[in-house]
Amino acid sequence: MATKSTYRLLLALVIVLAVSLLLPTLARVPYFSYADDICYFKYATCLGEKGLNGLSGLFQGFIADQPNWFNPHPLRIGFIILSAAWLKILGYSLLNLAFLSLFSYALFLGFSYYFSRKYLGEQLALLLVILLAFSPLQMAMARRAFVDSSLNLFSLLAVWLFWDFLKNRGRARFILFVAVYTCSILIKETSLLLIFVFFSFLLFSRFIYKEKVPFKKTTVLLALPVILAGLVYLACGVSSYMPGIIKILLMPAPADSYASLFCSGPWYRYLIDYMLLSPWVVILTIGFIFNFFLKKEEDGLSLYFIFVFLVSFILFSAFLKNVRYMIILDTPMRLFSLFMLNMIAQRIWPRQAMKLTVVLVVSLAFFDWFNFYHLFIAENIHDPTSFFLLKAKQIIPFH
Repeated sequence: MATKSTYRLLLALVIVLAVSLLLPTLARVPYFSYADDICYFKYATCLGEKGLNGLSGLFQGFIADQPNWFNPHPLRIGFIILSAAWLKILGYSLLNLAFLSLFSYALFLGFSYYFSRKYLGEQLALLLVILLAFSPLQMAMARRAFVDSSLNLFSLLAVWLFWDFLKNRGRARFILFVAVYTCSILIKETSLLLIFVFFSFLLFSRFIYKEKVPFKKTTVLLALPVILAGLVYLACGVSSYMPGIIKILLMPAPADSYASLFCSGPWYRYLIDYMLLSPWVVILTIGFIFNFFLKKEEDGLSLYFIFVFLVSFILFSAFLKNVRYMIILDTPMRLFSLFMLNMIAQRIWPRQAMKLTVVLVVSLAFFDWFNFYHLFIAENIHDPTSFFLLKAKQIIPFH
């Protein structure tokens, strides 16, 4: 039986290996003048030069510059401030901004292990981190100067902290969740949708599973991050520009814009994109969810992450569709894949189920790594929209 220190050492080795594989590839990442990363870099550079006073100028410039209305907007002040502080330390370059994503990716893996080991044990927690570390989407976003890797870190931290609060209520957990979820909202406004995930799970637990749920305390818990985020906008002196930004965001994208051409489609588009990125993970996820409801198992953690997966999928399907916008789905899907592989191993080889699970997980991680390399290194995909993924897989002809 391996000791806790052994698992910690293995965790460190997995993170170091994943980061080491990505580091040499960062210099080969393509950048385009119209892409999101250029926009975030400009925002961060402006804030780094002018300080927080530069925020009002960013808002004014965005509202006045109609051609850029469908580029990333400056409401994401959490990421802009974080990027500006990061670049202030490392120096102003797109490569250094990409290092922020790589750092967020490494922290995400560490925190994923910390929380999952509390509820799954050391072995399964380490296997989950292996699946997450070699996720094509996670690795791709860790190389980009996008918001997605940082958003994934704070969003999944909020998801784990909410579950942790429900299981072990306390002031420290309350404060931690409020702080992290506030940061997540400030990093990207779509994090507000997680409120529906949390509330729907509470309602299901109360009225279907008949569990005691502290509605008053939880309502305060979920309302505080929204209030605090509003106060941050007020303190930064940009609250007066927010109605104008929101009005722009609600406008439909022009038919010839990048968003309309590459980020539209039916509700099941996310499933297609994830199938192209990690086909076995999607198959295992669907199998696990069906198995869970057919057997009517009473596993609270699985049920919670099923709500995170399904409610997020439904809500985000109503907006522009790009698989990186739904990076939050990656953790539940890999958690379900781990559970499903473990169930398969128990059926095939009951006496050595854990050893077989390790073999299956490592095999899946290898498959995902090669898929990542093909799509994002060999084919050099910049933005993982359906068109570029399908083109890389030679499913659609393109010259």
